[in-house]
Amino acid sequence: MKLQSQSSIYLSSFSLIVFVIIGVVFYSLLRKLSNDELDAILQEERIEVLSNPELLLVGNQAGAPFFSRLVANEIANYPGNQEYYYDSVSVVKVTGQQAAIRCLRFYEIVQEQPIEFILFKSKLPAEQFVRQIILFISFIAGLFLLGIYLMNQFAFRRIWKDFYTTIQSLDNYNPKQKALQLKSSHINEFRTLNQEIEKMTRRISETYDNLNNFTSHTTHEIQTPLAVIRLKSELLMQTSNLDNEQLQLIESIGDNSRHLSQLNRSLALLFKIDHQHYSTSGIFYPATGILRQLDNLSDLIDLKEIKLSTILPPEISVGIDPSLGDILVHNLVKNAIVHNLPGGTLDIKLKPGSLRFTNNGPEPLYPTDHYFAEFVKGRDSKGLGLGLSLIRKICEVSGLSVKYTYDKGIHQFDVKWPEKNGKSG
Repeated sequence: MKLQSQSSIYLSSFSLIVFVIIGVVFYSLLRKLSNDELDAILQEERIEVLSNPELLLVGNQAGAPFFSRLVANEIANYPGNQEYYYDSVSVVKVTGQQAAIRCLRFYEIVQEQPIEFILFKSKLPAEQFVRQIILFISFIAGLFLLGIYLMNQFAFRRIWKDFYTTIQSLDNYNPKQKALQLKSSHINEFRTLNQEIEKMTRRISETYDNLNNFTSHTTHEIQTPLAVIRLKSELLMQTSNLDNEQLQLIESIGDNSRHLSQLNRSLALLFKIDHQHYSTSGIFYPATGILRQLDNLSDLIDLKEIKLSTILPPEISVGIDPSLGDILVHNLVKNAIVHNLPGGTLDIKLKPGSLRFTNNGPEPLYPTDHYFAEFVKGRDSKGLGLGLSLIRKICEVSGLSVKYTYDKGIHQFDVKWPEKNGKSG
């Protein structure tokens, strides 16, 4: 939820609670004032009744209009000089509906007979007045809340404009470009934020450039001595009069130099993928790449007597950088062959939006997701442990997903992509 909406909700909720509390207090106060006014009127009429109770009693019994709001009842015992105010209801003779009334009960001895007098007065005018005031207050509260909402919509949009401009600039920022140059803001907090972001992006750009140069130079410089070591090892292997121990040492030097060279290339590739050295657009045809890799590794397939089955429609494509696509299928094919069992099977199925590799192999030592981490090797693996991590990296930067499962001796890799990200035909 946006800050603007969150602020509007908090402010509106607080205002609504305040208005409800004020409304309840105001309503209670108006009810009390209304009752006090009716009580004062009833008290005046009580004094009038007590000034000549015999006459008023006779008039009330005769149904005199003036005393229609007086009820007199004979009682057995005189409770003393007591009076009570209370609310009740009465039935309107004309409409037959109930109406709220305010009552005053008091007692007096008339001609040696205890009499209970009840004076009452309709509360309808006062209730209508209170109701109108409450409706008016509710209308004002509604207008106030609407005003707060509209103010937040326009005022916050204006106040936070610089903030959202900064967010947009950060969203478009790439370490390859120079440090951000943000517009100055008239709000101190936003101006300070922009200054700190400019400093941060300047440090990021400098660090990126230094790291990029270091990686490029290191990769290039390491490859040259490694090539020399491999060449010298091969020359030494051709030297005569070498015993078996010396041949094994020279072979070990050559193997380790090749291993180090491959590690150097793989780490450099991971760095380039992480730092977006490859294009995020392009078209790659998996069938062509897979067939090329199968041809390159045909000797290993024949050596391990792997039974190969493929369904590779050539018209299916993926929206991915072709170089990354080649690396992706190379690692998938090589992984399925190298880690397969002698005489095992390898099934490759390509469909619109998905690519599946299924092969035999020993049970993994760890949960399948664990193998996507860097330098995690399988059982008896002589590789670097970077093949699956490269697959995962390529899928992440290219908008693809990869899933690795194992069930009863069968390893399965599923690579999927939105069909709109690829095309067929």
